[in-house]
Amino acid sequence: MRSLEIFLVILIALATPMVVHASQTMDSTAANITNTINNFMNSITNSTEDVINNALANLTAFANFLKNVIYEASEVLALLFGIIGGFLWLSGISPYRGRRLVISAILLALLAIVIIHL
Repeated sequence: MRSLEIFLVILIALATPMVVHASQTMDSTAANITNTINNFMNSITNSTEDVINNALANLTAFANFLKNVIYEASEVLALLFGIIGGFLWLSGISPYRGRRLVISAILLALLAIVIIHL
């Protein structure tokens, strides 16, 4: 019985360092796998954020371009409507239509002012 106890003590003494080393290796392997997964997920997150930021920048640039086009078109049309409407109204050729064109010119000018301040 005493020899069995000595054998078990020697077995435990020899096996404990191997078990500890194996568990440390598993912990470092698990940490490496976790780090790899975290790095992969971070790269996906960063790539997605870059795509969204680029899309928002392009959308903002397009909105500014569209705003400028509408502003310039409104200015030109307001000027044309005002000139044509004033001529028709003041010459008496078509006073009603001329007055409507002048009112439209004023509204378009107001629209241009509102659009440029958005």
